[in-house]
Amino acid sequence: MDALDEQIIAYENMLPQIKRDYGSVWALVAHQELISTFRDFAAASQYAREHLGGEQVLIRHTEAQAMETVPFVHIGS
Repeated sequence: MDALDEQIIAYENMLPQIKRDYGSVWALVAHQELISTFRDFAAASQYAREHLGGEQVLIRHTEAQAMETVPFVHIGS
């Protein structure tokens, strides 16, 4: 299983709790943990760049129809 699969599985397991606690948001997942939630994709991406460096992260919206971009973002070299 690769990093993307691990992040997606973690996100899917956390999704009901994220929706219950935060509603319709962009979720940032790294190391199979919810790092934070955001109202827009750009803010989630900026946070990942500034705080997670070259980490592989997943940024996904809690509502499937709200997807603006690909669900996996690798930031770094």
